[in-house]
Amino acid sequence: MKPEQKTKTIFSVAGGKGGVGKSIFSVALGVKLARDGNSVALVDLDLGAANLHTCLGIIKKTPTIADFILKKVPSLEDILLETSQENMKAISGAEFVAGMANPAHWMKLKIMRHVKALPVDYIIIDLGAGVHFNTLDFFGMSDRGIVVTAPEPGAVMNAYSFIKGALFRRLQSVFKKHPEIAPVIDTETKRTDGDKRFTLEWLTVRIKELAPDMLPLIREIERDFCPALVVNRMPEGQRHVLVRNLISLCKERLGLTVEHAGNLPDIPEITGYLLKIPGFLNTRTGKPYLASIEKIADKLITHSESETEKQKTGTDFSDEQIEKIIDFMEGLDNGVFKGSNKSTWKLRMYFKPSEVVDFLINRGLTHEAFYKK
Repeated sequence: MKPEQKTKTIFSVAGGKGGVGKSIFSVALGVKLARDGNSVALVDLDLGAANLHTCLGIIKKTPTIADFILKKVPSLEDILLETSQENMKAISGAEFVAGMANPAHWMKLKIMRHVKALPVDYIIIDLGAGVHFNTLDFFGMSDRGIVVTAPEPGAVMNAYSFIKGALFRRLQSVFKKHPEIAPVIDTETKRTDGDKRFTLEWLTVRIKELAPDMLPLIREIERDFCPALVVNRMPEGQRHVLVRNLISLCKERLGLTVEHAGNLPDIPEITGYLLKIPGFLNTRTGKPYLASIEKIADKLITHSESETEKQKTGTDFSDEQIEKIIDFMEGLDNGVFKGSNKSTWKLRMYFKPSEVVDFLINRGLTHEAFYKK
């Protein structure tokens, strides 16, 4: 009997600070999913400082994402590498070329379109540390973002900065064309921490005053933006006060719910396996780490499966297609949108374009830009 077709899920793994173990976590998560019989692709999008390949023991020269960026290969599928783990392949980011660390927006969209096209069940994107725009954009384009940190003051505060930056980036991308809301968001991003008054609740009140027809959209963003937190090197049996403070800080200062997906144990012996993380998971000392990964993976998968509809992102369509569809919608009679609001649907094109296109098709409309190239 042919197995039921699985829904592809894309996880992005990021961290506000380097050295917190996000690449090791990415590999271990991939190994766990692959051992469960899923096909997995690990994609290194830490452009300019890639090291995922080393955790897999890939040290010889291989094709990398630079070959795709330089158009030496037509698709990312062409540079998938075999790994020591059955069912798991990888895309290396090892080779650096000028400008690769800060790709143009159209290139980021192209990369994500090809990532989504990879013929696997799960895709795990390993991102760079910090709040660079390309990292925030790739984080926002995935189905679920995972922030890895450590129970140390600097790492926890950097994790908060990353979550805050990712939220602002999402809001800016959705409302960038709105004449009233965009200036409000831009003003808040330029305030110093001591002056900030921003929370999603505060923004909702401002939207209610300025553009009440946008309320459904901000509530949709609030519901969908739910990063998962993984704490590495957590001492056994402890619930660290810094982690509790981070979750509380996100709730109080941003109005954002962050899910604590789990902790990873502090195992110093892992440093002896940095070139063979899949092998480390088979050792006696690696068993506690693998057990933690299994619990975290189960929680992440349960969250994904509980969603009644997979989130679609702006990477499904090119910028040119999005603008053409918005122009097309502008010329439509308001009656097409009865029971809803044209402006809301136009802005949703920057957030969930596939949903908008499905809505228009169900209204009996068609346009050449509906069909992805």
